Amino acid sequence: MTRNASDPASRQFVWAIFGFGVIVSVLLSIWSIAIDSVINNDGIEYVRAAELLSSGDWQAAFTVYKWPFYPWLMMWVGDTVGISYETAGHALNTLFFTLVVVFFVSAVRAFGGRSRSITWIAMLIALAHPVFNEYRAFLIRDPGYLAAYLLAVCCLAQYRWQPCVRYRLAVIGCLVAAALFRIEGLVFLVSTPILFALARPGSARYPYHWPALLFSALLAF
Repeated sequence: MTRNASDPASRQFVWAIFGFGVIVSVLLSIWSIAIDSVINNDGIEYVRAAELLSSGDWQAAFTVYKWPFYPWLMMWVGDTVGISYETAGHALNTLFFTLVVVFFVSAVRAFGGRSRSITWIAMLIALAHPVFNEYRAFLIRDPGYLAAYLLAVCCLAQYRWQPCVRYRLAVIGCLVAAALFRIEGLVFLVSTPILFALARPGSARYPYHWPALLFSALLAF
């Protein structure tokens, strides 16, 4: 794997692209929420769980939803800022969707797509992706999961270039955060030894490289 050196993007260009992406992502979320004021079914359950958590009835909250980190975040933001839990959920998801956009572009660049054109294309894909935009008005935990997962991918790519302990810890921390949103994140978390082995420079020369890659892919499913 080699870095793309064609038309390399300057630091100022990258920050400008990120700034553009953040502004557009936030505006897209605000627009989506404004035109779709009906809360989705899962969102109703998250709000109920947040209300129960706020009242101290954790047992009932776990009965409503057995993976309560996202409702807890809604409760914490709502109680801290003094807004409704629904509004807190929308604010969190606006943040998470924006982070997904930024981390997606960062992941593309971390894996070698460092040119101006590829950076632009990655940003446009992230902003225009129909799956992301379709769910911007929903109260769902997926944006938080995706943001944490993509940041883990970024750190893993950096580990490929600079194999050091801080990137290992960053990958593990991000996957723990992803698992707090969705239990599926545990699959990647327990696969970290394999991921680190595959990402280590020169790992492709070892005979176990492709069997390990296959095993990792099977675990992901």
